[in-house]
Amino acid sequence: MTLEFRPYTGIRVLDLTHDLGRYSTRLFADLGAEVIRIEPPAGLPDRVLDSAAKPGGPEAFAFHNASKRSLVLDLSGNEGRAAMADLMREAQVVVIERGGPLGADDIAWLRGLNAASVITHISPYGLGGPWEGAPASDLTLQAAGGIAWMSGRGGEPPLRLPGGQSAMVASVYAAVATAACLLDAEMRGRGHILDVSAQEAIAHSLQNAIQVWDLEGRVSHRAGEGTRDASENIYECRDGHVFLASPPTTGVSWKALLGWMEEVGHPSHVPFSEPQWLDRKFRSRPEARAAFHPIFEAFTRHFTRAELVENALRRRIVMAPVARVRDVLDDPQLAWRDYFVRLGEDGPRFPGAPYKMSEPVWGVAPPPALGEYAR
Repeated sequence: MTLEFRPYTGIRVLDLTHDLGRYSTRLFADLGAEVIRIEPPAGLPDRVLDSAAKPGGPEAFAFHNASKRSLVLDLSGNEGRAAMADLMREAQVVVIERGGPLGADDIAWLRGLNAASVITHISPYGLGGPWEGAPASDLTLQAAGGIAWMSGRGGEPPLRLPGGQSAMVASVYAAVATAACLLDAEMRGRGHILDVSAQEAIAHSLQNAIQVWDLEGRVSHRAGEGTRDASENIYECRDGHVFLASPPTTGVSWKALLGWMEEVGHPSHVPFSEPQWLDRKFRSRPEARAAFHPIFEAFTRHFTRAELVENALRRRIVMAPVARVRDVLDDPQLAWRDYFVRLGEDGPRFPGAPYKMSEPVWGVAPPPALGEYAR
């Protein structure tokens, strides 16, 4: 079955972002919206920072701006602002960012042009407050939002997560909030002004660390809180690693695991058949985890990842291969679903939209193809 429905077909999004918000508008483009990226004549900062002189730069630019149209407007002059006003009157969403062509001082002007639109403003620390205009980078935002404290090895200094995570997290939150406001605007005919703080988005992404402190008075630390069951871990095999989660509480999984070992004649099933391995409290102890790992790994080292996963799936055992980046690019499931798309015939591959909709839209043109509107 081909899934073609794109829920934002017919929606126009004006994109004046350059860092924290550029992935949020890409998400709308993936779902069928007409996203028009508006740039000043000199280009936006990401076009400069992601230039060919920087390794991986053009690919990063293409990833964040896939399926968008590009329009050059000089918003410092009357002609450019008049063109922007015409676009704004027909748009349902406009996303602006601190340091971009339009900022917080322009919100009232945009609102006056189209009171039914959603105006999303993204900035490092939000509108208002002592840090409203403070300089920011990915590192400082991760530190101020708390995620750096949660990253790294236990007992060592905090670490910055790689890959510009503050921008990705802020963009995802901005896209979700904008979608909710857009739905309300369509239902009630009134627009919204949305203030997105990257610091707050990161602080909301700390798993349950805030609640642990608030309810228990305990600070969550780097390196996680550990696993709940002795089986939950990563194990070496002939050509890589696999992940296993097989506590006795998962139905047939534990019994099937012992049966598999016995069937192939591996001695690991003997110690695992002792009654203590059916005791949940025992299995949660550090000594149980330390004992489990070498016994089970002695079994997995006889097989490849594919052999282990194939057998585990057939026996309803929770196991998965630990994929390296090149494994993801060649993954047969992702290939079957045409997940990756190419920039041009021989260009690099990029992740596509991680969802497919079930309802087709008849007579509506698809969104722009990757690179179709590139200058």
